[in-house]
Amino acid sequence: MNPGWLPRLAAAALVLLALAGQGCAPSPPAATQSAAQPAAPAQAAAAGPKVVLKFSHNQVTSAPQHQAAEMFKQLVEERTNGYYDVQIFPNQQLGSLRDQVEGTMVGTIELTQQPASTYALFVPRMSVLDLPFLWTTEDAMWKVLDGPTGQELLQSLEAKGLKGVDYWSAGWKNITTGKKPIQTPDDLKGLKIRVIPSPLLSAQYEAWGASATPVDFKELYTALQQGVVDGQENPAGTIVDVKLYEVQKYMTESHHAFFHYILAFNKDWFDAQPQENQAILVQAMKEAGRWERQAWAEREAEATKRIREADVQVIELTPEAREQFRQLSLPVHDKFADQIGRDFLQKLTAEIERTPQ
Repeated sequence: MNPGWLPRLAAAALVLLALAGQGCAPSPPAATQSAAQPAAPAQAAAAGPKVVLKFSHNQVTSAPQHQAAEMFKQLVEERTNGYYDVQIFPNQQLGSLRDQVEGTMVGTIELTQQPASTYALFVPRMSVLDLPFLWTTEDAMWKVLDGPTGQELLQSLEAKGLKGVDYWSAGWKNITTGKKPIQTPDDLKGLKIRVIPSPLLSAQYEAWGASATPVDFKELYTALQQGVVDGQENPAGTIVDVKLYEVQKYMTESHHAFFHYILAFNKDWFDAQPQENQAILVQAMKEAGRWERQAWAEREAEATKRIREADVQVIELTPEAREQFRQLSLPVHDKFADQIGRDFLQKLTAEIERTPQ
């Protein structure tokens, strides 16, 4: 490792510790800080301005996704000897979720981190990641997504001018409500549940008896506070990050699906970069991503504890209730199988079944 990296690493650790103090994400573990040796640094431009790399996402600066974005920035700028100026735009500064994907498609944004459901608005196959009760365990899920089938799914973004590189984590989804606890699907009947704009997520809640209402993430707190919607789905960490526990009374640990963030470059921009820099960008993304996944896994218990301390009642589904939800979800799988691609869905589910749990 370049000795000049050590003082920068120490400074980075202080920054990340300060950020972690704002939320509940842990500071980067030593194993991540000493990850695989970087590729040989590219040469900085002899003259002229640095190459700007705008990186947009939706999370607050205390969230692991933003901390990992900062790690990516430091790794890239160091390993390319300052060739790039990585500019991070958190908290939807560059527009709605859809706006950011569209901006990356047309090249006004070089890199974005967005939920799979937002990409699915343009590449329907990506909606496979939102199918309820698809995954068995988190370990098996990452093995599948980091393998050939997961990479094939990322490649489907190329048709829309995107270069998918990696999957980051936001944890298992939970259902929160303000009026009553959700213990069975029947409890959802008559409730308005906020969803990311997504036909599949709308169909999921309608199958469970609720009315699905798309609301932009930035407007979610107010929509819950004013009763525009009665509930929503998100991982515990996100619920803490944006303080949704202040406007919700109940959280059901349904873990019905996993919230994936996908990192994608504008493909034309990425392809135009020097080959050695492409390797550095991908490697830095994966190193930051492995830390981010672990950070989210470690913070879930702490986030749930904070939600309980806020006097939110936390409900765990019984095996019988979980099976009721799963059975009601199967028609949703079938309804979206054609747009996902039945052959691909069968391939994915077969791989999940044979992957060690």
